[in-house]
Amino acid sequence: MPKYQEIADALRARIESGEYPIEGRLPGISALQEEFEVPGLNTIRAAIRILVEEGMVETRQGVGTFVLRATPVHAVDVKATLTQAQGLLATALAAMATPRSVTLDFDTEDTDTWVVLSSALRHWQNYLQGRADNTSDAGTRTEFLRFVALTESLAERVETAGAEVLRDRLSSGSPLDTEGEDVA
Repeated sequence: MPKYQEIADALRARIESGEYPIEGRLPGISALQEEFEVPGLNTIRAAIRILVEEGMVETRQGVGTFVLRATPVHAVDVKATLTQAQGLLATALAAMATPRSVTLDFDTEDTDTWVVLSSALRHWQNYLQGRADNTSDAGTRTEFLRFVALTESLAERVETAGAEVLRDRLSSGSPLDTEGEDVA
């Protein structure tokens, strides 16, 4: 086996093992000459050329040789890789198309949580409405109004959930407040 092939095999093994990481730089030609005990530049260049042809490294003139991937391109099962990518894309597209929902799990012993959250959302809604009313830029106003509508929708859902908690507690005969305070 030619010396340049031995060197290419050794460098490939180091790349595959992670000794030379992806995006990492290989030692310079002089260092490789010394390490592999070869006097000529062309032997090292031929070894690197093999790795370039395999798509594992790239050379940047005046900068060095950098690792692109840990396996030779010819070792990649293109069909299997594309099939896997297709499956991942289908999953990602389905996730993007699925309506998002948020579940808020209120502690049924803490009847104040939903009231505080609802109040904070209504306060935020009023703040955003004020910002929308006081801006002269149509695009900014539209954005504020969009957030006003989203905040109002969320506040209504929180209030509905809170009312259900209260209704369930009242119908079960459970006390509304474990601290003994009346809830208005």
